Amino acid sequence: MKRKLLYILLPVFLYACGTREDTMAVKLKPALDYAGINAAELKKVIAHYSQSPGDSLKLAAAIFLVENMPGKGTMRYSPITNCGLFKGELFTGDTIGIDSVNKIKRRIEDSLQCGPIKFVNPIFLADSRTISASLLIEDIDYAFKAWQLPWAQSLTFDEFRELVLPHRVQNEPLQHWRKWCWEHSGWIFKKAGGSTDRIKIAGVVNDSLGKFYGYIHDAINYFPGTFTMDQLRVTRGGRCEDLNMIVGYWLRAIGIPMSTEFTFYWANGNFGGHSWLAILDTTGKFVPMNAIYDKPVRDSLLFENMRLAKAYRYSYRIDGHTILNDGQNFQSYHDITREYVSTIDYAMKVPEGEHDKIFLGVLNGKYWKPLQIKTTRNRDSIIFRDIANPALYAPIVVLDGKEENTRTVGTPFLVTESGHIQYFRENKDSLADFALDIAKLPPARYKKKCQVVYWDNTRKDWVPTGIIQTLKDDPVKLKKQKIKKMIVFSGVPANAIYRVLNAEIKQHDKSYGRPYVYNEEMKAFHNY
Repeated sequence: MKRKLLYILLPVFLYACGTREDTMAVKLKPALDYAGINAAELKKVIAHYSQSPGDSLKLAAAIFLVENMPGKGTMRYSPITNCGLFKGELFTGDTIGIDSVNKIKRRIEDSLQCGPIKFVNPIFLADSRTISASLLIEDIDYAFKAWQLPWAQSLTFDEFRELVLPHRVQNEPLQHWRKWCWEHSGWIFKKAGGSTDRIKIAGVVNDSLGKFYGYIHDAINYFPGTFTMDQLRVTRGGRCEDLNMIVGYWLRAIGIPMSTEFTFYWANGNFGGHSWLAILDTTGKFVPMNAIYDKPVRDSLLFENMRLAKAYRYSYRIDGHTILNDGQNFQSYHDITREYVSTIDYAMKVPEGEHDKIFLGVLNGKYWKPLQIKTTRNRDSIIFRDIANPALYAPIVVLDGKEENTRTVGTPFLVTESGHIQYFRENKDSLADFALDIAKLPPARYKKKCQVVYWDNTRKDWVPTGIIQTLKDDPVKLKKQKIKKMIVFSGVPANAIYRVLNAEIKQHDKSYGRPYVYNEEMKAFHNY
């Protein structure tokens, strides 16, 4: 009887919502096929909300979650030692902090005498194939409770299902979080003082959690996974995605519409990229916030001195044309760069004989790293859409499918603050002085032998040039005292991209510092 009721009500509901039944079936059936034997659990959820016409909106929510669930999940890693599988649990117990966790880890390793505990052999646990009907039903019911709160009532169904309803923030393990957070959310309302301002409430949550959690990336570099809420209470901190999870759970539990945004690579950093949260304001604009550290501020981009080249926003909804391989970890996202910074379109001629996909790259580490950019290709030309300025770019191809292994296929260029494009083709026949304000050098170069290298477009690599000099003045002191003092490296190729290295160490990806170029608009060298 239940099965017949499902098939009778579902088409009626789909047409009532103005959505073509065949379009929905195109996504729902493959989603259930993807779930394998766990499709029975997903069908239970759909059947549960098909019992009463009064649950038609919850039925729509359930279908949305199920049909867009393929590809979402988490990676599980096995803890092993040289003696085999480690059957203990590191991240458990009362709240103790990551330093204590690591001491316990070392104590266990010393006791076992089997080498370090390592987390290896990743297995993708797809939500579609592991989630229970009870978890999903609980999640949907409490999401609808949150939709009734004053700051959430104005959300459209599309906004609600994308920004409040989803059961995960990024790629954390599945867990029963929403009901628990809802039932323990009284502290938020008390601290918010009766405010119905989404941005203020999000700031209250962020500031409060920031007193308990922190960023501890380097302290947990042996653990490649994402923590659960319980594990995070033990470590008292985590990486960007861990902090996004804990803040995002509390926000969604009380109906604050939020999404996760990210950049693959900073335009002016050597440490990869970053992910953060964004709150949908009642104005329709998203307001970014760094989980735990920076509360949302309207019309502000809270990344200190970091620059975006591209920014993206995750979406729970999967494009109808997306084809997933079995067991593939997939997250939908779209480009939002124009929402936050000024951008331009950049056109170039495709080099003759170049058949690989061309990316625009930014210097992040020693070499250029690829950005995901919407492009338009027309025979021998290609246009890169919405690239941010100011930033330094180079057209590149990725070798062997590895982002850390790239080759330039065009001349690097700077997009200045005004959107002007300035190319850098080194001139080895014209040697020049590279004069740099010492206060702009990394403090770590103080009292070190400094070597200038430049980007050689022929060799497609960094090449030493000029005479090595010892930096005798402290950049920090000069900056603090607002004293401008120059260091001059003579005899370097003109019109190049330069870096100043510590010549006393063996170079690695993050030791290169940031590049310096002569900005024609500013009439001075600046680092990017």
